[in-house]
Amino acid sequence: MALFSCDQENMGTLYEPEAPYMAFSSPVVSGNVLSAENNYSVHVQLVRSNLSGPATTTVSLEMNANIEGVFDLESNTVTFEDGKGTAYVKIVPVINPSLIDITKTYKFSLKLVGDNASELYNETTYRASFSLTFKPFGTGVFSSEFFETDWDVEVEKAEEADVFRILNCYAEGYNITFSVDSENNIRYSTQETGYEDPDYGMVSLAMPDSEGSYYYSEPYREGNSYFLLGRMIVDAGSYGHWYEVLTMN
Repeated sequence: MALFSCDQENMGTLYEPEAPYMAFSSPVVSGNVLSAENNYSVHVQLVRSNLSGPATTTVSLEMNANIEGVFDLESNTVTFEDGKGTAYVKIVPVINPSLIDITKTYKFSLKLVGDNASELYNETTYRASFSLTFKPFGTGVFSSEFFETDWDVEVEKAEEADVFRILNCYAEGYNITFSVDSENNIRYSTQETGYEDPDYGMVSLAMPDSEGSYYYSEPYREGNSYFLLGRMIVDAGSYGHWYEVLTMN
């Protein structure tokens, strides 16, 4: 695998390390799928310049709000076998996979921190999400306290889990996806509504917090109603908490 290319007719200074090095095979990789088949884990490929003998390097994973307490490195060291040019960093769940929010896309930013790390290819970013198959679930009424009105909506459900998708919920082309656990708690990631505030830009629906809410409660399901209690936010801040409720027909 080539880690760089050059124009033979317009050749500049090439990166020529003095010692054997290790590197990520690609600086950015997307589209990885989390599933039971891969134990809900992500394998990130490393390559090395010298295949002679075994060799080890050290890797760090930058935490963010979505992955902290959910995923971590299986080990922060990676060893190449003698004669092998590739090895893999393994990112694995640290909680029961059934507790992972399958509506989210997870971002993993890694860095090689060993003394033998490449100077140019020592960082990479992976994104991984669940692959879901949505089928029609029915029609319902969406009542928005924020917009002070209600309207009919089409709803889909994933075959693999209790994950629901409200099609074109607030605006054409903007779906709202949420999951329901065994205790009827609802979870969802921050999602754009498609409504643009003329002064502050895109408005998104986000999970509630405990500050400034006079009716703070976790989103939940009750019968055929799904209470998407949450905040309407823009980059500049929050409009506060609102009752956004889906009731299936």
